[in-house]
Amino acid sequence: MSELPLKGVRIIDACIYWAGPMATMLLADLGAEVIKVESIQRLDHLRLLGGWPTPDGYEWSAVFNGANRNKYGITLNMNSPKGRDIFKQLVKLGDIVTENFSPRVMENWGLSYKELKKINPRIIMLSMPGFGTTGPWRNYVTFGPNVEMVSGMPIVSGYPDGTPMMTGYVADPAAGLMGAVAVMTALRYRQRTGKGQRIDLSQIEAFTGFMGAPIMDYSMNKRIQKRMGNRHSSLAPQGTYRCKGNDEWVDIAVSSDEEWQGFCEAMGNPPWTQWHRFADALSRYENHDEMDKLIEEWTSQRDKREVMQILQEAGVAAAPVLNYGEVLSDPQMVERGFFETVTRPVTGTHPYPGTPMKFTETPLGIRKAAPTLGEDNEYILTRLLKMSKQEIEQLAAEEIIGTKPQGWAFAMDADEAISRIKDIHTKAEDSSKSG
Repeated sequence: MSELPLKGVRIIDACIYWAGPMATMLLADLGAEVIKVESIQRLDHLRLLGGWPTPDGYEWSAVFNGANRNKYGITLNMNSPKGRDIFKQLVKLGDIVTENFSPRVMENWGLSYKELKKINPRIIMLSMPGFGTTGPWRNYVTFGPNVEMVSGMPIVSGYPDGTPMMTGYVADPAAGLMGAVAVMTALRYRQRTGKGQRIDLSQIEAFTGFMGAPIMDYSMNKRIQKRMGNRHSSLAPQGTYRCKGNDEWVDIAVSSDEEWQGFCEAMGNPPWTQWHRFADALSRYENHDEMDKLIEEWTSQRDKREVMQILQEAGVAAAPVLNYGEVLSDPQMVERGFFETVTRPVTGTHPYPGTPMKFTETPLGIRKAAPTLGEDNEYILTRLLKMSKQEIEQLAAEEIIGTKPQGWAFAMDADEAISRIKDIHTKAEDSSKSG
């Protein structure tokens, strides 16, 4: 097997939450050596979303473990001069620095691109603040929901009689994907010119870029698109239809008269398919509500996979709506080997989503589980920075590095900590049910 595409590229990754770690995960999948920098004083908050089943619940976050595979992990107190000095030593040995803080954070630490370039003139820096590094909102903080709201997507997401809806934090991985592409482009530029550069990637702009159709519709036609639920702007029928069983659904899309004929034949040509109000695409679109009810009379009597099979054989796009248990065991996913079994300290052995890219010469895979807190401290400090055992022990004594977090939830009795975390989750669930 050939070497991985990005073998030999080293990334110093200061990113937190999901957007930035998604970018570096993709680069790590391609073979880059990614060193994730955290702090025992302030964890990557993505670690706190694990449900807290044990005192070390900060290791149980599914989204953290999924977004940080193939990375090494080091803890550094970045509010300490010693911690920042170690970070600078890593920068000297690195190719790329990534961060997704608001701009003031790296500047306050003395780690702006201007300063990092003095340490390593060839360094590439990916900055991914919510609003970018310039403009009146540059220092505002954001999360996925904020990014989606400012992009305008929720205005066109949801049902016609409902409120604007988030799409499920998809703005984060969308920005992460663009971040990975940007880094690859900068690497190619450096390969040609020898010059590093800073990449200013606004998460708001990254996601707003996906909203080309409604933005252009407004700029050209002064129309604000309305919420349409699962409907399409021109296809009919198009939607999600109830199937046999509890909360079972299939999605169907018909894009032409030819497909409509195949669809009708697949259902056995019920009499209503010959009605004049369904005779052409425009008529079907104008009578979509009535048509949906008639279609659901057919789908609701059948298993969702059966419906997909019948319609696909007739040349109609259809797919079952799967829950995550079904996704894991889906024959298509199993046949292609998308999920990989990974064993991780603390959390054990589980199937993980793998990489969707299949290279014939450089097969990709999960080489290393997401790091436990400070898992690779000694490895990085010894192998890369040539520190002695005594120096490392001193850093631990001064809490510059560590493997156990600080804070109220970690200082108290284990049972009490778990009880308090569960209480927080219970109150959040009760609030969502009532509100």
